[in-house]
Amino acid sequence: MKIVSSRDNAAYKAVARLATSSSERRREGLSLVEGPHLLDAYLATGGKPREVLVTQAALQKKEVARLVDRSAPARTTILSDALFDALSGVQAPSGVIAVVPTPGARKVPPTAPLVLALEDIQDPGNVGTLLRSAAAAGAAHVLLSPGCAFAWSPKVLRAAMGAHFALNIVEGADLESFIGSYRGACLALAADGEESLYDVDLRGPVTFIVGNEGAGLSEPLKARAAKRVRIPMPGSVESLNAAIAGSVCLFEAVRQRGAR
Repeated sequence: MKIVSSRDNAAYKAVARLATSSSERRREGLSLVEGPHLLDAYLATGGKPREVLVTQAALQKKEVARLVDRSAPARTTILSDALFDALSGVQAPSGVIAVVPTPGARKVPPTAPLVLALEDIQDPGNVGTLLRSAAAAGAAHVLLSPGCAFAWSPKVLRAAMGAHFALNIVEGADLESFIGSYRGACLALAADGEESLYDVDLRGPVTFIVGNEGAGLSEPLKARAAKRVRIPMPGSVESLNAAIAGSVCLFEAVRQRGAR
């Protein structure tokens, strides 16, 4: 194991660029996985990190030491607390970060049973929450339009709590083209939807399309969808958070399929 205590170390500088620049992460095809939970989720899929960075204190913990062993043959670097804190995106760092290859996307089958499509969801927390809900509901595929927050940013990874590694995440997706090729029902979630979500049969293949936090779905996507559906809200609130609304849709599909 190598010990690094200087910000001028070339390897440390490379990781620091990844931590602060989404364009650098995209260019290198690498992501940062921080914390024992996320690293364990990544390793459980058979993934192999490029590098693991830890503090001396974290390495004394059995959980972290086991994760470092499982990450072999990845290079392990011990950082001073100050250097690690500069990389971390949380207030109370756990002491372990892994540099991992960003998984590539696969084509979504036209008969996929449950799909989530996101148009211009810009808040990283919302994207992460939707990915987590999709994974929990058994939706194997999530498509993100070019205007969405970068799915592999540290904030989205933290919000999704390991869901990334259970999903096929397709970024920069042409949602109109996908709707045209999908053989199931594409349902646009809209406040002015003509049908209640709870009146729609969701037992067959279905894609839910969720739009931007403020503007909602674009008119072209609404027009291409098989139906526009709304979530009944008898209370005084006009709308739901995009992540909550998408999650409600996914789990209504789970409820209907479970009942069958």
